[in-house]
Amino acid sequence: MSDTENTILTSEEVESLLTSFNQNDTSEGHSDIIEEGKAKYYDFKRPNTISREKKRLLYKLYENTAYQISRGISNYLRTTVKVTLDSIDELSFEIFKATCPDLIYISTVKLKPLQGFGGITVELGLCMTMVEVAFGGSSKNQNEIRKPTDVEIAILGNIISIILEKIKSSWEPYQVLNWRVAETSVESRYLNIASESDVVLVVSFNVNLDYAFGEIKFCVPVASIDNTINRFHDSTKSNDMGGQDKKYSEKLEKLVKGLSVDIVGVLDKINITVNDLTTLKEGDVIRLKSKISDDLKIAVEGKNKFYGKLGLLGAKKAMQITSVSEVCSGEQ
Repeated sequence: MSDTENTILTSEEVESLLTSFNQNDTSEGHSDIIEEGKAKYYDFKRPNTISREKKRLLYKLYENTAYQISRGISNYLRTTVKVTLDSIDELSFEIFKATCPDLIYISTVKLKPLQGFGGITVELGLCMTMVEVAFGGSSKNQNEIRKPTDVEIAILGNIISIILEKIKSSWEPYQVLNWRVAETSVESRYLNIASESDVVLVVSFNVNLDYAFGEIKFCVPVASIDNTINRFHDSTKSNDMGGQDKKYSEKLEKLVKGLSVDIVGVLDKINITVNDLTTLKEGDVIRLKSKISDDLKIAVEGKNKFYGKLGLLGAKKAMQITSVSEVCSGEQ
């Protein structure tokens, strides 16, 4: 009986244990650092699939994009428009869509040749202000939030085209893109570019006119641009090694300058049977497919590199190069 009584905790002991538990729970908290033998905190609603290094490169990329958008919209509206990069976030598409108001201008973007769709959203208040400025009005904040008319949609379509072109151009040094607006809407319920659980990259820009401001967001599934981000990252790494590559290129150039290569002027080629070949004799004529006015092929080490005209240079035959071959194949 005495043993049983000793195993029962008193109220003071229970309270002490609870206090100790709460203190340990608070001190550990949530950490993004992976330590040996410990779990890493992971928020499924705010996933981080892009590394910090790549995120820094994206910030540099879109800071320049924001400047280009500023210039493009300023020229179109003929007034000063300042666009700055606000943030770059990774969210589940469900969370992003929930942050959009019921009425918002949406342009769904076809990410060809990439897979899937992206989206550009603009606050309707900002939309009405830019339309007002386009028609020669003031740049004050428009308090009226309503669906734009067909004429206003046409103006907004031109502005979205400028924004999309600047975003696309920022990526084109790393991949040729043919992005275009597939459709537009003014209700967030029609924003369906991904499934709710998909991770999207959300790039937010702050837009300031003289007396008005608003926000433009570019949303794209991370899975659609993952390979493009890797190309951008790899290209940046190669630029860091540019000094070493330049020295190596200079040494290689000096080395190959002294090498000899065979250059052959080729009249034309034709297929004949072995029987015709064995019966050829002096005076026979072989009819070629090319015309006398056509440029002749000039092969370097067996590969067609140039085209030229046959002529004389002093007492020797020569060929004058007229163009460079676009396709360097094994054609002779």
